[in-house]
Formats: sequence, C-alpha cells, structure tokens
Amino acid sequence: MASLLDIPTDPPSAAVAYAAAGIRVFRVRPDKAPFANCARCRPPTEKRPNPLYIEHRPEECRCTARTCHGFHAATTDVELVKQWWAEQPDANIGAPCALNGWAVLDIDPRHGGDQSLAVLEQRVGVLPGTVMQLTGGGGLHIVYRTPGVPLPGTLGPGLDVKHNGYILLAPSVHSSGGRYRWSGHGRFLQPPATWPAALTPQQGRRAA
Repeated sequence: MASLLDIPTDPPSAAVAYAAAGIRVFRVRPDKAPFANCARCRPPTEKRPNPLYIEHRPEECRCTARTCHGFHAATTDVELVKQWWAEQPDANIGAPCALNGWAVLDIDPRHGGDQSLAVLEQRVGVLPGTVMQLTGGGGLHIVYRTPGVPLPGTLGPGLDVKHNGYILLAPSVHSSGGRYRWSGHGRFLQPPATWPAALTPQQGRRAA
C-alpha cells in the first residue's frame, strides 16, 4: 500500500527519513558530483594505473562511511546515513534510480522539455499520476516504478529518462541556489506509481 512521507526541510533529517522509508540515499556535493574515490577504491585505467587499487564490491568497501563508490554505495542503513550527514550536514541527497526501483522522467524546460512532454501526451495520452518533484533548476522529475525492461535514455529534447543514474532529492539545493521540493505539500509517495506501459519499448513495437 502506498503511503505519503512527510519530508523534513533540513538535509540531515530528510536523508534519515528517506532511509527509514527504505529509499537508498548517498551524499552528493553541491556540484551534483559524488565524492571522489580514494586510491584503493579507484579502478585503474590504461592511462591511469593504480597499484593501490583493491578490487571489491561497493557493499564490501572498508573505507570509512563507504562514500567512495558514489550511488553504488547508497544505503538504507539509518545509522550510517546519520553518520554521513553529521560529517557534512550541507551535503545534497542523492538517490540511485535503478537501486530504488525507479524510472524517472526528467523534464528540463530550458531545453524544450515541457513541449516534448506535451507532444508525448498527445501521442500516448495523459500520463498516470504519481509523485513529482520540482527541481532546483526549474525542471520537473516524474517518478515511476521501473517496468523492469531496458528504457530509452531520452523521449525528446529536454525530456530524459533517468534509470541507471541518480537524481537529487528534496531538500537538496541546485547550483543556481534553487531548492528541490516535492509537489503536494512536500510529501513523497512511497512506492510511486508504475511506469506507463505506453512508454515501454515493447509497447511501442506492438503498436507500430
């Protein structure tokens, strides 16, 4: 059964609220980048050999607080989340889409995303209601549960599908100074509605 979560307005408390609700979170710098890898967690490349690297899975990382692996180390461990934000209370809150079972429509009006959404809904009908987030940059996140099949990375100019990456969660702050916030009095619907069947690649092929 879906439930509405009241999200606090300060990042440390909000991060704990997400984790307690079963949403995996991790810390993100103000520039939207995860924290950098330490030497033993940074895989070597052809151009950057790294003799200190120790191969391991993110969940097995022995570094303090496991932040080296970005969204792959996102967790629902409330005590660990408290530790992370006690160390850096102004850190933004990141949430991996795939690990949380989400597929997110990312609408950026600066690149024509609102027009692309209008064209999309003319073609497939009005999208089912679900939780929506107003982004700090003036855009919109429409959050659905993943359909469990590969999805395209974009559905039009300014209309991207975030599935394998991550998004920032309210009350994170955009580099422009704008704050992320959930529509509907700052509440988050858990779990979100299911991804629209009309937008899956299989559905598109059957209708062709």
